[in-house]
Amino acid sequence: MVVKTTIVIEALLGIHVAILDCSTSYGVHPYLANATALQATENSKDPCGWIGVHVGPMTAAFADSLGMAEPYGAIFDQPEPGSPAAAAGIEQGDVVTAINGSPLMRSTDFADIISMIAPGTPVYLDTSRNGEAMQVKLIVGSTKCGKSG
Repeated sequence: MVVKTTIVIEALLGIHVAILDCSTSYGVHPYLANATALQATENSKDPCGWIGVHVGPMTAAFADSLGMAEPYGAIFDQPEPGSPAAAAGIEQGDVVTAINGSPLMRSTDFADIISMIAPGTPVYLDTSRNGEAMQVKLIVGSTKCGKSG
């Protein structure tokens, strides 16, 4: 059963209003469901969440090699030295499949989700390394809004 949800996005200053129709079948991440926060962070002077690693897309071939039924999540690139990702032990090639228990369906959502988490907040990432599942806890760092990863 597909449930349709309408999300209304309003900028904090009322500059822009848009209506999106998001289907739960696409796996909208809870952080992205609060789209007002996403738009607000783009114009905010407050720092955004940052962990210091970029991600790439999960391909069908790579997902198949890991025994995944469907390609979801993202593949970590090399973490920046001294970043929260490096401190948590994330390595290039690790796969992230969930953030705080909510599935990461699209790699393109990763940076947006992390940027909406307040710096200093603990985050739990469901990951796998060489096919072995593990959970990584890290503390979100801060960066100027608009920087990804």
